[in-house]
Amino acid sequence: MHRLFKTYSYSHLLRCLSLCLLLFSQGILANTEIGIINEVTGTAYAKLPAEDRRTLNKGDQIYESDVITTEVKSSIKLQLNDESQFDLGPEAKLLASKFKYKNNTEEDSVAVKILKGSFRFVSGLIAKKKPEAMEVGTSVATIGIRGTNVVGEASATSATIILMEPDDTSRKTAIVVSNNYGSVTVDEPGYGTEVPDEFSPPSPPRRMRLQTINNLTRSIQSSQRVNLPRPRF
Repeated sequence: MHRLFKTYSYSHLLRCLSLCLLLFSQGILANTEIGIINEVTGTAYAKLPAEDRRTLNKGDQIYESDVITTEVKSSIKLQLNDESQFDLGPEAKLLASKFKYKNNTEEDSVAVKILKGSFRFVSGLIAKKKPEAMEVGTSVATIGIRGTNVVGEASATSATIILMEPDDTSRKTAIVVSNNYGSVTVDEPGYGTEVPDEFSPPSPPRRMRLQTINNLTRSIQSSQRVNLPRPRF
């Protein structure tokens, strides 16, 4: 009887372990790979809902619904599967909320929310084909894309968003920044808009101070040692 109980317990344990491994593998497979980490300086993490956070290294995959964060004196460069690029400065946070890319389909779309910190992004193939299919959000406004290179800084209650010279200068570039209180179009590199609080519309487009642009780009540039396209003055 004792031996039978031990045999039953052992087989029951094996079945439980097999079930746990199956559920774990299914969870991994259910996560959609949407891009890759190109560079990490310092320390950065990614976290999926209901999972432990992962320390990020160059070459790691990122997944739909990942929340990506950087530590003090840290930065990260990531590229989505449609070649959209995002750079984050120190103490930044980004949510990769939605990504669908099958190439040449009307359903392709990307939605990213920058929750905190300095950032730069360059739109990729989805926005090149269908600009309205890409949306970058902050806590206080959304950024509509028209083939773009953008830098900015976001917090829980404010945002500064600046249009930069595109990598391909033959392409027209613009952004539409909007929230529940208003909308503005910025179509001149070096110009930008500010949302001072969560209850205000984006400010009218204006030429941004070079010092403001330098401060934003330097927080990314200094740790990554990359050259960002300059605004046109």
